Amino acid sequence: MSVGNTTGWPGLERGTSETPGLPSQAQSSPGHPAARMRFGLPLVTAGLTVVLLLAASLAQTQTKTASPNTAEKDQEKLLVDRDRKRGPTFPGVDPAFLVLPRKPYRGTMANELLTPDVLKMTDGALGFLARTQDPDGGWSDTKFPSNTGVAALCCLAFMAEGSRPRAGKYGRQLDRGLEFILENVQDSGVIAGKGSNPLGPGYEHTLSTLALLMAYGDIPWRPELRDVIARAVQVLARSQRLDGGWRYQMNREGLSDMSVTANVLWVLRTAKKAGFTVNSASITKGVEFIESCALPDGHFRYRKFGIHAAPSLGGTGIVALCNNGQLDHQLIAPARDKIAYEYRRYTIDDLKQRRYFVFGCFYASLAMYSCGDDYFIPWFKKATAVLSEMQRKDGEFPDQLDNMIYTTAMAAITLQAPRGYLPIYER
Repeated sequence: MSVGNTTGWPGLERGTSETPGLPSQAQSSPGHPAARMRFGLPLVTAGLTVVLLLAASLAQTQTKTASPNTAEKDQEKLLVDRDRKRGPTFPGVDPAFLVLPRKPYRGTMANELLTPDVLKMTDGALGFLARTQDPDGGWSDTKFPSNTGVAALCCLAFMAEGSRPRAGKYGRQLDRGLEFILENVQDSGVIAGKGSNPLGPGYEHTLSTLALLMAYGDIPWRPELRDVIARAVQVLARSQRLDGGWRYQMNREGLSDMSVTANVLWVLRTAKKAGFTVNSASITKGVEFIESCALPDGHFRYRKFGIHAAPSLGGTGIVALCNNGQLDHQLIAPARDKIAYEYRRYTIDDLKQRRYFVFGCFYASLAMYSCGDDYFIPWFKKATAVLSEMQRKDGEFPDQLDNMIYTTAMAAITLQAPRGYLPIYER
């Protein structure tokens, strides 16, 4: 009679002749429950062990690779929060050198806004500018033949695409355009050609100086460029009027207008950033003139004694104030909100019928871009919808006087703002 198993070994009973720890012949059969348990349990245990080891190894690897990334992200978040609380800072006494808080993340604004339709419009506009360049490297508009200001805007449009002088898709056209501007530098330092505005070369000189500043450092084969820019800046300083602003004529007599003044302040601040000497008192007086043209509702008057405000000047005013480093100026918020409201309120047909729409749209793009994505993205979508309705089959954008070159250049710059290649778009 068999006695119960007291050996502690499965399947081994006292009185048997089997070796302890080894199965009997019957238990060795694959169908025997003991055999299934004996052969299956080690395999399951080994499998679990392997899985656990692999999981532990993977977790250890992920810890080694993820921990530094996590720590880096946490550190970046702390730095972002610190900079945001501190706000913009000035490392010196000059507000031109403004240090803005760092971005919390890399934005996707360009991917969202540069749609196939926008890129197609841009290619059409740039192609039109490339085809209409004059043999001497300049451009001739309907009312402004062989005009340095128009040429400057065309050069900026090619720079916004990413081309540089003699490099890139439009590098050849850009190089010839800059050469045209340099060939029209007068002995007085004024940059203006034969096709300048009959009222005076204020726009031509200012925009030409801006284009040369944006190309400064990219045309080493023209070593005289620094002297040309320095003299151009001195011309602007000498022609500031007694009321603090500037006008078409490059002299100190008469009253100023806000549009030319804002452009001059823009150029002076850019020159200051590039290392050229600019009298801070000139900028202060210019900003005071801009403030005198403002209305409390966010509109700006073309002249400070004017009655009616010009909607297209809202962006110009913001550009002038931002370029003075006054990002929290009390006039910026109402002017920004006014631009945003008008683009929401009016239909595409209403906006495209507005006088000098492309001109105002260009300066609005500069202003809204500086105010951040929350304002720029919805504005840009509405603006591009209007521009899409205005563009003609050859890629040009006309104005009410049938000028096509300067307006197409401004439209092309506006459409390429999300690229961020042209440093006139700053935050």
